[in-house]
Amino acid sequence: MPLHDPGYKHWSGNWTTHPYRWWVVTKQGIRLLIKRRLFVSLMIVSYLPFLVCAVMIYLSSSVGGYVGSLRITPAFFETFLSIERYFVFFISIYAGAGLISNDLRANALQIYFSKPITRRDYILGKLGTIVFFLALPTLVPAVLLYLLSILFQASFGIPPESLVLLAAILGYSLLIIFTNSLIMIGFSSLCKSSRFAGLSFAALFFFSQVLSTVLSLVLRDPRIGWIGLENNVRRLGDVLFRAESRYQFDPWISVVILAVLVTAAVWTAYRRVNAVEVVA
Repeated sequence: MPLHDPGYKHWSGNWTTHPYRWWVVTKQGIRLLIKRRLFVSLMIVSYLPFLVCAVMIYLSSSVGGYVGSLRITPAFFETFLSIERYFVFFISIYAGAGLISNDLRANALQIYFSKPITRRDYILGKLGTIVFFLALPTLVPAVLLYLLSILFQASFGIPPESLVLLAAILGYSLLIIFTNSLIMIGFSSLCKSSRFAGLSFAALFFFSQVLSTVLSLVLRDPRIGWIGLENNVRRLGDVLFRAESRYQFDPWISVVILAVLVTAAVWTAYRRVNAVEVVA
């Protein structure tokens, strides 16, 4: 009976791709985080400002005409998102510090890239995890408050102005979400220690704010506030909500600074992941 050597035959078909392969990585990251009780508790606490603001909107429909402080204006929504930024800071560290650094420590990237996913799919998947959790205390409740204000006929303007307000809410929420997400992804890809990544992220925010405050006092020039990372986010928030800003530097400076930081973070993550990608 003859024996046939099957050998190896190169596959000659067409490679196919799927635009949502990154969702597999995102879904796994979400599943891992929702199993942590401390993290879930943090997410629940982050909704306390939403409950307070919802009650204020309800009261504004009944006594807002008599109590000026209960009138719902665009500044109301900007203040809400500004408060939520404190929760965003801690959620970013908890959910994002170990996204890539843990895989680097466990040498898990080789396992990822042995599957039919690319470097872009991997980074988008990790980014999707932190974006999902940062949207929950910012974008989702902010839009719900906007809808509640319409439902209770809050006095923030005529319908065209309402659409402008909605655009400001969406823009400011996305600015907060992606600024924190992308910078955290960059730090997470720098090392194999999630603690170091989290501390580096915190140091950037705190050190830049402290340095901005000190230099503003020493030089007696409030325009130096652009050094603080959070100051730049707030400055653009004032522009979106058409509010009078306490910062005296031009908005384009904030755009340039945030663009440089985000670009550097994306480039760092892309290069770090590239170092271990399996080449076809």
